[in-house]
Amino acid sequence: MENKNKRVRRRFKMWHGIVALLLILFLLFRVTGSLKLKKQIEILRTKGYPVTLEELDRSYNIPDGAANAADAYLTAFSNYVEWDREARKALPIIGRAPLPPRTQPLDDPNHQLVEKFLSDNEKTLTLLHEAASIEHCRYPIDFSKEPIEAAPWLKNLRKCAHLLRLNVFIQCDNNNSEKAMESIHSTLSLAKSSNVPLLFHRLIHIAVKATAYKNIERLLNRIQLTEEQLMKLSSWIEEVGNDEGYKRALVGEHCLGLQAFRGHIRQASDQLGSNGGLNIFLAFWRITGLNERDATQYIDIMQELIDAMELPSDERLLVYDSIQEGVVSGKRGGLLTRMLLPALARILQIDTRCTAEALATQTALAVERYRLTEGHLPESLENLVPAYMEAVPTDPFDGRNLKYRTLETGFVVYSIGDDMTDEGGAERDSRKRDAKGKPMPWDVTFIIER
Repeated sequence: MENKNKRVRRRFKMWHGIVALLLILFLLFRVTGSLKLKKQIEILRTKGYPVTLEELDRSYNIPDGAANAADAYLTAFSNYVEWDREARKALPIIGRAPLPPRTQPLDDPNHQLVEKFLSDNEKTLTLLHEAASIEHCRYPIDFSKEPIEAAPWLKNLRKCAHLLRLNVFIQCDNNNSEKAMESIHSTLSLAKSSNVPLLFHRLIHIAVKATAYKNIERLLNRIQLTEEQLMKLSSWIEEVGNDEGYKRALVGEHCLGLQAFRGHIRQASDQLGSNGGLNIFLAFWRITGLNERDATQYIDIMQELIDAMELPSDERLLVYDSIQEGVVSGKRGGLLTRMLLPALARILQIDTRCTAEALATQTALAVERYRLTEGHLPESLENLVPAYMEAVPTDPFDGRNLKYRTLETGFVVYSIGDDMTDEGGAERDSRKRDAKGKPMPWDVTFIIER
């Protein structure tokens, strides 16, 4: 009996020791994970990156006492007159009416209809032009609150960009280049105003800028501009392009991700857009200390993505594809990291396409300046250097020079685009399909047909 009691005591001591050892290991796991995360966050703070919602809110600011263009924009949005669904269908751009070729005017019925729509929105147009003259803009977003409220005015950015584009159509038909340029400048300023440090806002920013580039393409096809006007358009594009907006949006998303790791479980669940069933998983993730380990991986991945923004565009795309593949396959990041990271490689691809559109537009403006001075089109883009451009722009997709070729009438400047194949300057046309019903391959183009 005594021997049996001894064996029981030995087993008890052994299990007691095992439990104690596991507890020590668990505490070490928690402590080391917590210390590593704290160290990483301090490194981020020394780099000047916001790591709390309050810091993010302060980073999205304008100088004290400066006029805020958002006030004019919000008033413009509130004055926007939206036709009913049936009436809108008859409009181009906003509705279903087909657009005329870039060299042709609107037909008379469409011209009259667009003028009526612009007349109804005269006050909105005036306010958009006024807002474009104000340098700084901060929309009423409070990042320090949880959850961050959706911005109801975001949809109005696209609507007003379409409104401005319709005005460009009318001014081109009226041969009024100055009024058309005013609307182009207002469109670019509208895009600049949406430079909020969040990726969703960045996508709106890209869409509005793309509208401005299409406006410039139509203007150059319809009206011969002066040297001064061409240079002014180029300077506007450069001003709006130099905002490091994608990197800024990444930094904002980084901060929101950190909040999901350390915020209240219910708030983190809401941020991820999930129902209450996620709460149990998040609670387990935090109790076990896996949350801190996951957060450190999240920081490492986001830092790689942010640092990659300093690379040339073509190399940056490769880095993003590699990281995205690692996250999707489960080789990188924990479960929460994989839930937090959006399709960053795809978003960067869209952003890169917008960069290509800007470069093609600026290059086309330089070609037009050359033609205005020399009386003929250049044989190659090298002819523009150094009088009209410092160097031939690099295609952000493959790192080589942008492509250029003359047409029977006019010319095309283009980038090879997302698919990384040269289609000879083929324009995007969603109506054209191959034998399998897929869209025909296309390049990122700027075409002048005169």
